Amino acid sequence: MMASGTPDSQARFGQSVKGLLTEKVNTCGTDVIALTKQVLKGSRSSELLGQAARNMVLQEDAILHSEDARSYSEECRTVIRPTGPTETSLEIDWHRRG
Repeated sequence: MMASGTPDSQARFGQSVKGLLTEKVNTCGTDVIALTKQVLKGSRSSELLGQAARNMVLQEDAILHSEDARSYSEECRTVIRPTGPTETSLEIDWHRRG
């Protein structure tokens, strides 16, 4: 046999339980939304960090390539350096006419 109270007290108890349950569900929903926002924010931060790392690698490659090109250019100038006195364009024109 079940112990039962008055129908009025049972209704109040039911409403109280329903109110507490609704409050807990709302709190959990709010927590899930906050957690989702945090995960998305973390994901975006991770994405931005990855992009920054890729950009840094590209910049480093560009710097290394420009250093290699400069070294190669200097080596070429050393190899091709004229052995005699250099003439200006006016001197070359004078020799052609002369």
